[in-house]
Amino acid sequence: MTHQIIYSSESATPMQMEDLEEILEHARRSNAQKGVTGALVYVDGVFLQILEGEAETVQSLMAAIGRDVRHETVTVLKQGEIPAPVFNDWKMAYVSATAEQVAQWVGLSGTTAVPDILDDLRSDPMKVTQVAESILSLLVPTSDRLPNSPA
Repeated sequence: MTHQIIYSSESATPMQMEDLEEILEHARRSNAQKGVTGALVYVDGVFLQILEGEAETVQSLMAAIGRDVRHETVTVLKQGEIPAPVFNDWKMAYVSATAEQVAQWVGLSGTTAVPDILDDLRSDPMKVTQVAESILSLLVPTSDRLPNSPA
């Protein structure tokens, strides 16, 4: 089984693309060594991240993120065992999204503010799953995810 954690946090300072690239480069190297996979979304000063791997490794990584001065208000939205990694092909994928897109992933109006989106996610783990599925759908076309699907 694979342990998956989906969390949100607020960036302590606004991130520029160079900052995100540095974070992603480090995460990809580190995750490759640790057998961790996942995806990162950064929107309006908020990180949404999915981490997958062995439970002890992912929980240790989550603890390190909680101590990282770049993160504030670290909130685990959902965690638990899953049969297999969903993001197995990515040591750390990055999905660029707007607040409107994230709101739509959650099933909210495109005008919903990010803090309200996070409140909704905290109250409904099924919506957190919807977000993970939406992120995956942006990374892999449906025909590539489903065996024997028509081209």
